[in-house]
Amino acid sequence: MQEDTTYSIKDMEREFGLTLRTLRYYEERGLVHPVRRGALRVYSPADRERLKLITRFKTLGFPLVEVKQIVDLMEAPRGRRKNLEGLRSLLSDQREILLEQCRELEKVLELMDETMTEVNVAISAEEGDNLHGGN
Repeated sequence: MQEDTTYSIKDMEREFGLTLRTLRYYEERGLVHPVRRGALRVYSPADRERLKLITRFKTLGFPLVEVKQIVDLMEAPRGRRKNLEGLRSLLSDQREILLEQCRELEKVLELMDETMTEVNVAISAEEGDNLHGGN
C-alpha cells in the first residue's frame, strides 16, 4: 500500500460497516485522528489500521474506553512486551466473561425449548379436543 493513500469517511463507513455518526464519535473520543481538509475528513492507512483494531475489540465485547486503551497500548513503541502481557490478561478475562454469557444463554435457550414444547403440547391438546367435539 502506498504511503500517500488516503480514505474518505465514506470509504471507512463502507469498509467497516460503521455509521458516519459513529466515525465522528470515534474522532471526538480521540480514537482516530483524520486530517481535516476543509469540511472533509481524510483518513490515513494508519487510521484505517486503527479502525480495524477498534472494530475488532468492540466486537470482542470491550467497552470503548478500554478499546482506546488497548489500541493505544498496541501502538506504543517497541519494548511493549509488558503491554502485550497486559493485553493477554485483558483478553483472557474477556474470554471468561463471554464464556459465562454463553453458559447463561444456553440456559435461556433450554428454557425456551421447554416452553415451546409445552405450548406445542397445549396446541395439540386443543386440536384433539376440537376433533372430539370439545370447545
